[in-house]
Amino acid sequence: MSLIMVASVLYAMFHLAVLNFWAIDEWMFRVVHVNMGALIAFVALRGVKGERMDGVPLRDWLLIAAAVGCTVYIQINLDQLLMRTGVITTTGDFICGVLGTLLVMEFARRTSGLVLPLISLIFVSYIFAGPWLPGVLHHAGFQIENAFSYLYSQEAIFGMTTAASSRYIIIFVAFAVFLQASGVGDYFMKLAMTLFGAAKGGPGKVSVFSGLFFGTISGSAVANVVASGTFTIPLMRRLGYSRDDAGAIEATSSSGGQLVPPVMGAGAFIMAEITGIPYSEIILAAALPCLLFYAAVFLNVDKHAQRNGLIGVPRSDLPSLRSLAGDAFLLLPLFVLLLLLLSGYSIIAAGTWGLVSTLLVMMVRDLGLSSLVLGVPVAGFALVPLVGLPVNDSAAIATLVSAVAFLGLAIAKGNAAAIPGMVRALFATSATGLSDTTRKSLQLISVMACAGIVVGVLGLTGLSGRFSAVLLQVAGDSLFLAFLLAMAISIILGMGMPTTAAYAIAASVVAPALQKMGVAPLAAHMFVFYCAVISAITPPVAIASFAASALSGGQPWSTSVRAMRFGLAAFLLPYMFYTSPQILLLGSLGGAAVVFLTALVAVYLLACAGEGYLYGVLTLPERGLAMLAGALLLWSGSLTDLVGLGLGAALIVWRRNRRARPVAAGGQGSHSTTNQT
Repeated sequence: MSLIMVASVLYAMFHLAVLNFWAIDEWMFRVVHVNMGALIAFVALRGVKGERMDGVPLRDWLLIAAAVGCTVYIQINLDQLLMRTGVITTTGDFICGVLGTLLVMEFARRTSGLVLPLISLIFVSYIFAGPWLPGVLHHAGFQIENAFSYLYSQEAIFGMTTAASSRYIIIFVAFAVFLQASGVGDYFMKLAMTLFGAAKGGPGKVSVFSGLFFGTISGSAVANVVASGTFTIPLMRRLGYSRDDAGAIEATSSSGGQLVPPVMGAGAFIMAEITGIPYSEIILAAALPCLLFYAAVFLNVDKHAQRNGLIGVPRSDLPSLRSLAGDAFLLLPLFVLLLLLLSGYSIIAAGTWGLVSTLLVMMVRDLGLSSLVLGVPVAGFALVPLVGLPVNDSAAIATLVSAVAFLGLAIAKGNAAAIPGMVRALFATSATGLSDTTRKSLQLISVMACAGIVVGVLGLTGLSGRFSAVLLQVAGDSLFLAFLLAMAISIILGMGMPTTAAYAIAASVVAPALQKMGVAPLAAHMFVFYCAVISAITPPVAIASFAASALSGGQPWSTSVRAMRFGLAAFLLPYMFYTSPQILLLGSLGGAAVVFLTALVAVYLLACAGEGYLYGVLTLPERGLAMLAGALLLWSGSLTDLVGLGLGAALIVWRRNRRARPVAAGGQGSHSTTNQT
């Protein structure tokens, strides 16, 4: 193994050990988490485009030395730093603070580009420029030594964003990597093809389903695009989708993956850190809005396929549902993860044992056993909440019993010769998986640390509170205007940045203002989070759309605009978090059911408006009517629901009565006469 691979494996193992067995100081853990991740990035990633990879430049050796030096300095002075950070700063504290802050910016630049480092640099500059700025931007000023000591502390870089990153990122990225290695990703893709591949526009619907699946385990919209788009985009192209439409569908469904519990692109963990709301409540609250988002995208794809006459994959080319049903036990890791989470065990325990259970799936595969034998660990883990032992003890017993059973079954079947090969394969897969875990975690780790700079500056200068006051002043008594401004600001802040960083910054700037206007903390933060997510498909810097257009060969700007059309409902759904808090399960289950059902009708009407199709091509007035009816249903209330349902029903009846007669497109697009559903 190469030196980088060894370092990456050790880095991942260090996190798994500290989180489960080896207790160390929390600040020191976060410092190692960020600085050693930066060290690996400085070796593995070139700092200048086109730079050769056959050695480490002197510049990077200096960066590595600085990362190690900052780590050692904090370890030696840890007790004193806990007392004097940001108040009484020594020369060593100042040098460490400056070097460490610059290291974090460079770390983020190498992994995620210039946008976030530039934003953080602007905020750092604001600390010193504030005394000369007017109005809300003015502050009294700070000593440069104390400012950098503050930034390189648990109040900023190593604060709440890095806390979430250090505790959860490695475990859940590892879970995603090992889940893919175990074949569960291929199983889900086959299942999606079987369920939706033969439908009208089937590959587009497969893309929606795959975005939903990969979103449960991935922390990046761009990573989702790459993971599923390499399969779904070429398939969409072969069956008639344009380059821009294929890229837009993939970008929208992949971005929505950040909304999918239980991980939510790491957003659920950060939201729990910022708000203090239990993680279990956050993932339950996110369930219905997530379903609505994917229902909306699915319906848009369906209407698009109807309007354009797109067909599906021939049924003869698809795997049978019967054959896939026999492999359902391959979902063991997801079962373990969700079972332990919903049983009240810690996020770390659930993620760790979900990760371990992927090894059982690989063990069965490499021993040549039927996947049905995975019913043994399914039963074993199902008993974990009932046996009364600590979760780690009972889960370990379930794992060991299952492993012994698999070995015994292989021997009984005369396949003992496969055991050494299985052991070697597990070792190799584990080493590769841990290395990949570190590599795929670097971007999230760096952006969380860099976002900590922005959050720290907001706290140090009090800007977030003054910004909230300005937003309240501009909005006046109009909550609707406040939400519009909050959405615009959140989307602008999120452009070009990963979702987690965009949410962390917007949550510090925008969410407090909404809460001051009486919005519940969960609703305010979920609103901001949704806006951060959809910034990935919003021009002019739509990173998910740009990634998808690179795969499809389409135009980035056109792909982004079409992604907004497919994700139209995503720009309206967040307003429900205030108008209809039942959708977040803030109220009775009956009320949540009513709101969810009316919202389903709403997203259907919005899909008809967005794609201009309902029993044939819609005219502009008909599209406007469908849009109005859908918006009224989303703005939940007895009167708006009745009016929205009435308008929607009238439009459907009108279109059904006219479907036998050809309708000219009237300038609506290039498809003008398709009237069959």
